[in-house]
Amino acid sequence: MKTPPDRSGITFEVGAKLEARDHHKNWYTATIEKIDYDKERVLIHYLQWSRRHDEWFQWNSPYLRPKERVSLRRQGLNPTRSQPVQKTSDVHRCYFFK
Repeated sequence: MKTPPDRSGITFEVGAKLEARDHHKNWYTATIEKIDYDKERVLIHYLQWSRRHDEWFQWNSPYLRPKERVSLRRQGLNPTRSQPVQKTSDVHRCYFFK
């Protein structure tokens, strides 16, 4: 039996949460519903969507990503740091000389 790849932040087990990109190129929170070890793929269910939208992804697909990193990015945090990253403002100062 084949084993899923070691992908940081993604646990390949039934019920695990992650984010998946649908065919319209939108990212959604999803769960792993089934794992097909022979064909190296996972069945993804998009949360709050009908099961008819479930789709199979190869487990090394770039259209699967960890949910935790997304939440860190939204908070302005770097996954390798515990402190928020301070952002500078986009204000430009102009100086006039006579």
